Amino acid sequence: MKPLVIFLAFSLVAWNSVQAQISEQIKKMSQGANNALMLEIPNTDSKLAGEVWKDYMKSFYDTKPKWERKADEWFCDNAEITAIGRGNTIDIYASSEEKGNDVLFSVWFDLGGAYLSSREHTDPYLEAEKLMMRFALEVAQEKTRRELNAENDQLKKLQRDLDRLKSLNDRYHKDIERAEEAIKNAQQNIVDNQKMQEDMLRQITEQEKLIEGVQKRLNDL
Repeated sequence: MKPLVIFLAFSLVAWNSVQAQISEQIKKMSQGANNALMLEIPNTDSKLAGEVWKDYMKSFYDTKPKWERKADEWFCDNAEITAIGRGNTIDIYASSEEKGNDVLFSVWFDLGGAYLSSREHTDPYLEAEKLMMRFALEVAQEKTRRELNAENDQLKKLQRDLDRLKSLNDRYHKDIERAEEAIKNAQQNIVDNQKMQEDMLRQITEQEKLIEGVQKRLNDL
């Protein structure tokens, strides 16, 4: 019995972490007003719930829900879920509606002439509740996986931004090196230019003296 107790304890912990709620009531659907199990899933949307429902039913119960556009429902035809159908195939209808930030996911189990209810089908109803509980957990896990993927994508974006900043930093350092080399060259050019100016001033002074001498000779003639 210990493994069963541990499994049930784990299930309760997982279920509490999901914080979804199951209720039962007569609700309208494509086949009229019938008894439905309704699962309120917090902080999700209909698109995500529908995608998970499709994958969940295929992976866990080997039945592929089809989207009925006109009825706005998911439909599983002749699903073989022994714990609920008790050896008979069942039809499963599902729909979802958004309530603020939450989703109300409704599921109808057609046992063949009667829809599953807690009053008339005690044991199969408990199995259906487990099915819904596992589905809620799958939604929570998929939502968390997508959040993790989004955060990883954001991390990759930040890392790419960091790489770009590092590249810019390297470029700025090279710009500084080139600028420092240009400054060094300009400083040397200033020194050389100053010497050239001084040399040119001497040449001008000498030229002026020559002109004065020539001018004097002209005056003396």
